[in-house]
Amino acid sequence: MVKQAVRYMLLSALALAAGCGPERNDSIATVTIEATCNSTAECPSGFECTADIEHGPPTALCESRETDATCPADYDTKVLYGQIFCKPPAPVASGARASRVDTHPRHAGL
Repeated sequence: MVKQAVRYMLLSALALAAGCGPERNDSIATVTIEATCNSTAECPSGFECTADIEHGPPTALCESRETDATCPADYDTKVLYGQIFCKPPAPVASGARASRVDTHPRHAGL
């Protein structure tokens, strides 16, 4: 009886280990650009606009499942949980807001 219980435990552990193997899940993006998109035309070459409704509010991001995909030039790269995330470069301020001077009396003389 004890031998049979040990045998079942070993078989269960083996089945669990086989289910948690290092195989790659093709449904997970290898590279994700951290910027929303409305269509694949807005994404760099090799990326597609993919909707995500499972993790928080619905959003769509440019993603690539290509194994050799990398972040576009000038994008910041970070690796989390085996995935690559690309942060677009910060936009350069221009126009009226960039040269705005605060003339409110409460802020005068600061």
